[in-house]
Amino acid sequence: MIIIGIKRTFIALLLASVSYTASAEWVLNNAESTLNFISIKKLTVGEVHTFKNLEGSLKDNGEVTVDVSLSSVDTKIPTRDDRMKKVFFEVVKFPKATVSTKVDVKRINSLKAGESFSQNLPLELSIHGQQNNIDAELRITALADNKILATTVKPIIIKMGDYKLEKGIELLKALAKLSSISTAVPVTVNFIFEK
Repeated sequence: MIIIGIKRTFIALLLASVSYTASAEWVLNNAESTLNFISIKKLTVGEVHTFKNLEGSLKDNGEVTVDVSLSSVDTKIPTRDDRMKKVFFEVVKFPKATVSTKVDVKRINSLKAGESFSQNLPLELSIHGQQNNIDAELRITALADNKILATTVKPIIIKMGDYKLEKGIELLKALAKLSSISTAVPVTVNFIFEK
């Protein structure tokens, strides 16, 4: 009788732990994730920049949200970083950008380490008080240690005009005394989520 009770308790604990693992949401690992963008000035000079601080989650229902701290922009030139924060992003008024979408979480949970699939997704980008949808193709790869990697299959092109950022581009051009800065910006992501 005691043995049966112990077995039942063990099974209940096992089921509870399995249920917990299956329902635990994925959290973005900032240290292992990257979000890069390319600026093109004077028509021929391209430079790669990044953001250092990202926060995000993938919920049980497949909803993904990633918040980008715009004050964490890193262009490797401190003066340019300051100009981008104050003049372009206006971080005092608009401190973050948010990307959200929905993925096939059941398919993700069925992946074994090393397996992957690609999915076309409408990303909702909110930045500078504006919100628009952007089409993207992401590849989802299962990694070891309860991690998944989401990467862009090809760069996502963000048009500054869709987010009322042309004025900021013009101000940056004037401050840096540049003839041109592209208003179409390629963006790539490598996001690692873990449980």
